[in-house]
Amino acid sequence: MAEGRCGPAAEAEGPGQQEQLGAERSLEALSLERGATGAGARQPGGRRATIASALELEGSVRREGLLTHFVASNLQRKIQLSAPAASPIPPVDPAALRDLVALAGQVAAQVDELLRSVHCGLQALTALSVGCIQTYRDGVESLGEAVDTSIRAMYTLVARCEELDLAMQPVPALARRIRDMKGTLERLEGLCK
Repeated sequence: MAEGRCGPAAEAEGPGQQEQLGAERSLEALSLERGATGAGARQPGGRRATIASALELEGSVRREGLLTHFVASNLQRKIQLSAPAASPIPPVDPAALRDLVALAGQVAAQVDELLRSVHCGLQALTALSVGCIQTYRDGVESLGEAVDTSIRAMYTLVARCEELDLAMQPVPALARRIRDMKGTLERLEGLCK
């Protein structure tokens, strides 16, 4: 039954592959074959036990609890059989290689020029940034000096105002005396008339 399934695929692939596929039996074919021979004495695991027995024919099987590890004994051959037939690589045209080398050289020169341009641009931006930072620093320093000078001038002004206030304390008494003198002068004028 398994050979009937493998037959049409093998015919479609060609006579060389047909021999390889005939030599290699599929896992399902082994499982079915093993199940048919041991149908009278079935193992307790049913189909699972049959598949595990078929795996033992193809390589080493190790069980850890419910997990089964399988390592094929002829893994490299199975990989080679499963890979598609290698197509021949066409010869490389030397002119195409020369063109490719020339284009690679042009690209390298353009990349080099681009990197130089980026380097110069970055240097200009760095110089501009340094100039801005220095200007900002100078502005902050001069602003600090101006604020310090204006604070000193304000303290001086407050001190002078206090001195002026102290100097102006006798003025109200002097104003009273002037008013008294004015009143006295007005009375004298009134008497003189």
